[in-house]
Amino acid sequence: MLLRSSFPNIPLLCGLRPRLAAMVLLFSLATVAMASSGPPTIESVAMLADPGGQWRATALVGREDAFRPLETRAEQSIGYTDHPVWLRLRVSGGAHGASEAVLRFVYPLLEHVSLYRVEKGAIAQAWQSGLALAPEHRALAHRLPAFPLNLEPGETVTLLARVESAGSMALGVELLSLEAFRVANDREMFWLSAYVGLLVALGLYNLLLFVGLQERVFLLYALFVGSFCVAVVTANGLGPLLLWGGLGEATARFLALCFTLSAALGILFARQFLRTQYFAPRWHRGLRWLLLACLAGMIGVGLLPRHLALQLMDVVGLATCLSLLACAVTCAYRRVPGARLFMLAWAFLLVGASIFVLRNLGIIPSNAFTLYGIQAGSALEMLLLSFALAARFNTLKRQREKAQAQLVASLKTQESILEKRVAERTAELEEMARQDTLTGLLNRTGLADRAAAAWGRREKSGGPLAVLMLDLDDFKPINDRFGHASGDSVIQVIAGRLRHQIRQHDHCARLGGDEFLVLCEDLSGLEEVEALKRRLEAAIRQPIRLSDDTAIRVGVSIGIGFDDSRTLDLEALMQRADAAMYARKRHRQRRSTSP
Repeated sequence: MLLRSSFPNIPLLCGLRPRLAAMVLLFSLATVAMASSGPPTIESVAMLADPGGQWRATALVGREDAFRPLETRAEQSIGYTDHPVWLRLRVSGGAHGASEAVLRFVYPLLEHVSLYRVEKGAIAQAWQSGLALAPEHRALAHRLPAFPLNLEPGETVTLLARVESAGSMALGVELLSLEAFRVANDREMFWLSAYVGLLVALGLYNLLLFVGLQERVFLLYALFVGSFCVAVVTANGLGPLLLWGGLGEATARFLALCFTLSAALGILFARQFLRTQYFAPRWHRGLRWLLLACLAGMIGVGLLPRHLALQLMDVVGLATCLSLLACAVTCAYRRVPGARLFMLAWAFLLVGASIFVLRNLGIIPSNAFTLYGIQAGSALEMLLLSFALAARFNTLKRQREKAQAQLVASLKTQESILEKRVAERTAELEEMARQDTLTGLLNRTGLADRAAAAWGRREKSGGPLAVLMLDLDDFKPINDRFGHASGDSVIQVIAGRLRHQIRQHDHCARLGGDEFLVLCEDLSGLEEVEALKRRLEAAIRQPIRLSDDTAIRVGVSIGIGFDDSRTLDLEALMQRADAAMYARKRHRQRRSTSP
């Protein structure tokens, strides 16, 4: 009956040839034998707290009564404790053939783990592993405390494990065949490498964006991602295994420092990204105090005992996540660009960080979900923050383009609100350097810039250029009679009339005192310049009313320098116009003095 239940296809063998039937039967028996051997297993786990650190492995051999059985996974999560913990494990090999197995602790933050194999009432073998040991000193160079075991067929072995750590303790263990261990390790390393690669790629990409765009928010994001990546890589044991395995017991302090630093950089990034200074001033001040608390926490991490430093890390991390999520909710309500994605991203990180902290405190059990929750949450958070940065950048780019279009249309010299204050002030000074402070017309520097551009356009179009030199007649008596303030007022009125009379593409400058110059391009001929000269003379001679309601009139002498041969430069045209202007002035003086 047993044979029939184990091999339901035996009736089919009757229809086969004898030799073939025998081969099928042998294959079936081999399959049953392999299935009955099974993988090595952990039969029982018991725990002993060692508050004074007084127990030694030799004293615990045969002391099963001192251990308390662990029945559930939740009992394996102890949280923070200041004393070592012993485990007694009974493991068995397969029923057929020797088993090469690996016993590993699934929690990477255990600093010192000593494993002892008990045979015939004595310690037969001892291994060392843990986060604080250099990889070459561990029983297996693995990111988790792992130990090789050789088990004879059907053998049951008692193992004693002493676990000590300044941080949280989770005593979950698993016994894997050598092949299962390799498969699990390859799978875990693949996902961890993908996670680290994702963070490194995001950090480098945003660092390049900062170099190209000079937007500080990208630099803060890259620094935040980098510090968080280092912290998580340390927490999962990958960093101490591959990069900084020589830190020893300082590894736990380094972990706390990295997480606290990432919290501080996260606050700086959030303030810059959400622009809390403009949209949420109260949150901006509150986050400043939280930032100071993080900086104080970094100092505390360096000075406090390691177990207090790690607990401080948990408090700072959880408080930062909660505060930034609340700030993001406020900014999303106020429709700050990118705030909704920021809020969603920080919610994922808050969930992962909460799982990490609650597992460290022993409130929730340690399993695959709680072990890698912070990595999954942070990966989603980093991706969403990248999308939020892209959305924010596109929004700001559109706003900048609109501001620049308005700037060109209105001929105003104001900087975009998104540019840095230094750039705004520099642009204002450059514009002021090209203008006459009294009239707002071009000064000599501004005139030189406009003339260079006009001569460049003439090389392409071939059109004539003209310069009109203007000098007010009898202006000094106005200063002498009414004062320099009234003289300045007259100059401003004259400048306004010049600006109003010249054509849209002409350029008017004040050379100093009561001398003005008009640069004309895109002309049809000398007649057009003469017409402009007559308009300017008529406009300037109109009465000007001073502050005391006195009406005065001012004359003007205008000289023209005209060039349609494309041979004269600005200096030559000014000399020609200046000569014509003084000839005009002398002619007026002779007429006024003649009887």
